Amino acid sequence: MTLQQLEYALALAKHGSYSKAAKSVGITQPAMSLRIKKLEEAVGLVLFDRSKKPVTPTIEGKLFLEKTQMLLTQAEQLKDFAFGLQEEISGEISIGIIPTLAPYLLPLFISDLNRQFGDLKVHIKEMLTLEILEGIRTGDLHAGIISTPIKSKTNLLVKPLFYERFMLFVSEEHSLYHQEKVRVTDITTDDLWLLKEGNCFRDQVDNLCELSQRSHRQDLFFYESNSIESLCRIVEYKGGVTFLPELTTLHLGSEREDMIKKLAGPPRVREISMVHLPNEVRSHVLDEIVAVIQRNIPSHMMQIGKARAIGTNVQE
Repeated sequence: MTLQQLEYALALAKHGSYSKAAKSVGITQPAMSLRIKKLEEAVGLVLFDRSKKPVTPTIEGKLFLEKTQMLLTQAEQLKDFAFGLQEEISGEISIGIIPTLAPYLLPLFISDLNRQFGDLKVHIKEMLTLEILEGIRTGDLHAGIISTPIKSKTNLLVKPLFYERFMLFVSEEHSLYHQEKVRVTDITTDDLWLLKEGNCFRDQVDNLCELSQRSHRQDLFFYESNSIESLCRIVEYKGGVTFLPELTTLHLGSEREDMIKKLAGPPRVREISMVHLPNEVRSHVLDEIVAVIQRNIPSHMMQIGKARAIGTNVQE
């Protein structure tokens, strides 16, 4: 049994087809079939049910492939081990970041990071939270920058970075526009524009406003997006309100400043954290990146204080 055979087995489980799996790893279909058969002979188990289309793992196969994924993730980490023994910050690192954060956080620290660590090649990938967690689990990512807390089947090390308030963006034509602060109970679902379901910021807004207990808008126009900037445009041209994370407001022009409103009552925030596997060999590099990020974040966002962190509904 070899690591390569294990990789082929995971490819077959992912694609459900010998031809597609073979193409993904750069071998022929007969070669893929032969190597999977030899792997099954080596472990003494039938890993795949070939009578089904697509090909699916057997019950024993699923358990075996779960362990296989863990083993291959650890093997991938060994490639970085040499870098982990070095004091200098160099090599490559891949980090996933959620879409509601990437356009607003990256400009604050990336230039500083490049100046301080010119030999470090940083790959930033904009992904949804569940995609980031999967990338960390499979070894495609070294870490992720997401909103926490989350419920994950993967044991993760969570390093809080900062806390950003929930703000409101209100159309100039809306009745709430002239209020300095807005009560959550004054926001109606008929006026509220939300991100696409499955986005963690959308889930937090749902929790903040208890939207599951309130009636939803009846409209002829529906818009689904993972872009906060797009929702701001909708508010400007169609009216209504939308929620913004605090970093977003730092990038809005002065002409839109009066449209930004604070929520009345105790501050409500979302916790932003760096997450990675506890045995991540490049953790020393990630610690340096955490330090750079925090150095470039407004100081009032570094402590939660008396604010209340709104939970996410993320679980895998």
